[in-house]
Amino acid sequence: MIYHDIIVLGGGASGLMAAITAKDFGADVAIIEGTDRVGRKILATGNGRCNISNSTIKFPFNQYHSNNKNFFNSVLSQFGVEETKNFFYSLGLPFVELQNGKLYPQSLQSSSVVDIFRFAIEDRCIPVYNSFKVKNISTTKKGFILSTVDNSEEVIHCTKLIVACGGKSAVKTGSDGSAYNLLKSLGHNVTRTYPAIVQLKLDYGRLKAISGVKFDGYASVFVDDKEIRKEFGEILFTDYGISGPPVLQISAIASLNTELNKNVKIKVDMMPKMTDDELQSFLENHLGMLSYRPICDALTGIINKKLIPVILKEAGIYDIHIPCYELSWQQKKSLMSLFKNWSFKCTGPNGFNNAQVTAGGIDTNDIDDNTLESKIVPNLYFCGEIMDVHGDCGGYNLQWAWSSGFAAGKAAAKN
Repeated sequence: MIYHDIIVLGGGASGLMAAITAKDFGADVAIIEGTDRVGRKILATGNGRCNISNSTIKFPFNQYHSNNKNFFNSVLSQFGVEETKNFFYSLGLPFVELQNGKLYPQSLQSSSVVDIFRFAIEDRCIPVYNSFKVKNISTTKKGFILSTVDNSEEVIHCTKLIVACGGKSAVKTGSDGSAYNLLKSLGHNVTRTYPAIVQLKLDYGRLKAISGVKFDGYASVFVDDKEIRKEFGEILFTDYGISGPPVLQISAIASLNTELNKNVKIKVDMMPKMTDDELQSFLENHLGMLSYRPICDALTGIINKKLIPVILKEAGIYDIHIPCYELSWQQKKSLMSLFKNWSFKCTGPNGFNNAQVTAGGIDTNDIDDNTLESKIVPNLYFCGEIMDVHGDCGGYNLQWAWSSGFAAGKAAAKN
């Protein structure tokens, strides 16, 4: 029989933080990991560079979202960006700050973060049980019994359990959503789960023609014709839809509302530095100066070449070689409208396999917002993505992993 005072179920970012914290507070702790090694998902974060946190994170934490509003405030306040920096410095990992407050390891390698955690676990003699896929959790008067299959002889006993299994995103790294059913069996509810920080699919027949086109602009998400959120950055058209940082930021809203069968539209502004009046003046002068030139040639240098035939047809200009002087005012108006307000029907997210984060999860109304202990099952704690908390793109979700891992690890060790 294997026994430890505290078991951390899941060797991802929050689980590693919880285990190290609990050990540093003097507890006997071990990690159970379903795959063959810890930290798999960390390797994929920040395009392989690991966006550890963001220097802009501060109260009122508007970059975080949950059905239980402000649940995350206490946890993020007790272990914030400065505490995170100090923690990693103590492990021997210096930071570098890049654009928009994003914090990375100085090496700009996510593997460095995993290695640093591995060194820290080895230094502290924290046992790690790899390839142990828990399929049953039962409670006893003395704590918990975890087994790979029902009635299996391969079991682990513990007094306290910290669940850090992640959500449904990035299934190949071990986050497959199976822990939700385990926790339901213990009496916890799971809110609706949906992909977040993910590319979006569009219902548009000319996507292949514009696939690969990039531009800096605004992406807005509309639900039932009401604008919900607008973000700026590099936007990318793909053969299935649309991507890029601003799209990832608005994706959770689009993902949820398409699942609810609402009318979701994505609108892009390709001329963000011009107002409508400025664009009108510019275009009239430009087309007037080149009045005898075919419209397809006149737009060269203004927008990506691949976009020109597509956007002309979208504006009702089917003869793309028509001289500029023959364009009607309505055609010019349609063209300007598309430059500033091109609208696409969104059919949904690009799936959990491509999502960086799972929105939704264990209902946080049943979790203490300070210690992250279950209000239903004593000595059961949570950290990370398993809960109904998610952040925006830009280091916010890993900060939640560090903050919640610290809170759960500390509370489990001291209580």
